[in-house]
Amino acid sequence: MKRSRIGLTAGLAVAVLIAGCNSNSGGGAKPSKTLKELGKDEKASIKVVFWDKNSFFQQYGNLFSAKFPNIDVQVVSTQGISLGNGKDMNEEFQKLVDDEKPDVLMFQTPDMFEKWANDGKLYQLDDVIRQDKFDIENILPSLVEQIKAKGNGNIYGLTPSFYSQALFYNKDLFEKHGVPLPKNKMSWNEVLDLAKRFPKDGQGDNRIYGFAQNSSYAFGDKKQFAYQYMNNIGLTSGLSVVDPDKGTVTVQSDGWKNALLATVEALKSGAVFPGNDEKFDPNKLQSMEDYMRKDLFATGRVAMSLEYSFTMSSLQRAKELLKDVTPVNWDIVTVPVDPKNPDVSNSVALSGLFAVNANTSNPRAAWELVKYINSEEMAKLQAKSEDGALLSRTAYVKERDGRSMEPFYMLKMSENDFYKNFSKIPMGFDKPFSELAGTEIMSVVEGKKSVDDALKKMQEKGQEAYIKAKQEQDAKNAKEGKDQKPAEPAKN
Repeated sequence: MKRSRIGLTAGLAVAVLIAGCNSNSGGGAKPSKTLKELGKDEKASIKVVFWDKNSFFQQYGNLFSAKFPNIDVQVVSTQGISLGNGKDMNEEFQKLVDDEKPDVLMFQTPDMFEKWANDGKLYQLDDVIRQDKFDIENILPSLVEQIKAKGNGNIYGLTPSFYSQALFYNKDLFEKHGVPLPKNKMSWNEVLDLAKRFPKDGQGDNRIYGFAQNSSYAFGDKKQFAYQYMNNIGLTSGLSVVDPDKGTVTVQSDGWKNALLATVEALKSGAVFPGNDEKFDPNKLQSMEDYMRKDLFATGRVAMSLEYSFTMSSLQRAKELLKDVTPVNWDIVTVPVDPKNPDVSNSVALSGLFAVNANTSNPRAAWELVKYINSEEMAKLQAKSEDGALLSRTAYVKERDGRSMEPFYMLKMSENDFYKNFSKIPMGFDKPFSELAGTEIMSVVEGKKSVDDALKKMQEKGQEAYIKAKQEQDAKNAKEGKDQKPAEPAKN
């Protein structure tokens, strides 16, 4: 299922920039909607939804205020919004917007952005983009395509950055063991075949692995890692554990069977990091150095690892902190792809979408903020940051530390959206299903069960877990009055 779902954090917040009234789709003979420019001495005040005030002003607000001193910007923090405790993210965000009436919003999930755009709550930006001759040509085309797809062909928001993964590899380990270097657009079978060519006889810190998923997280039991491997292989082929629209578990299929077989073979071979039974105890990590020593890739104990772009910053920190460890001579290629669809990836995802509230009373000022956050000027400044963010404007991200960043940008976003219908899956389903699946996978690895029997158990018990989680969530929502229908109007 697409939430795990692969090491991403659950606490996702939202914010969007959009101005004015809602616009009809902009084509044909319909007149363009324009926004009056702010007068030289005209003052305006706007609110923006963001993580927190300090972060906003450090990243965007101070620079914007210097350029637009007549526009007063106030920040509405989303720190009080949480996905925990069975809360509905859409409802929590809607309540925040209703109470604070912000002019600019920032959406972290494309699923929520799409809902707000299609519900007419965001200001359509196409006309004002043309009016201001705002450059979107140099924004990564696949991002613009995805944004338009969320708005039925129209632009309702822009993002200065996005999420993407790459396959990081240790060049020195490949050279030492005479293994050919990875290349772009490999299949999972090709990646795992490379992993199997590394020695498997080391002990303790001398034991190296051919491949690891999220190697910076070297905690977690073997069942958890087993499920992550199977899930990632399946996701690459466009599979999903759950059909959110039908409310059904979908693992008993040929596609998932192939993903399970590949996972079992990799784990049996000893080529991939299998996880361990060490429980994560933050009290044992007294410093960042302690944490970095748990990173398999940063400490040279894994040849390849699937990671997000911020791993580049982690590797730099490891180089500075771990004086007794040889810095990794790393490079990257694209994530594994489906050979039937080699130009797309489900590891590329929209994030931080800024939009203008359709009900704003200051559409021009709101648009100026959204425009500035997504401008070439801001991208040029953000390119100097060392936080590993991937910028939407491609002119400033050609390389880092002499390494090409093209693998992060090369693949198009999969139509199987990472967050598609995310909110329809009950919150209580993930944990029990991942534990169930991990147990079944390890039963196959240990020779206790056949692949078909394991998938049958995942399907049947998984469906039971889904129904239970849905019933519990519905009951909680009903108790809180979330399912109450609005009162019918009085009849004459």
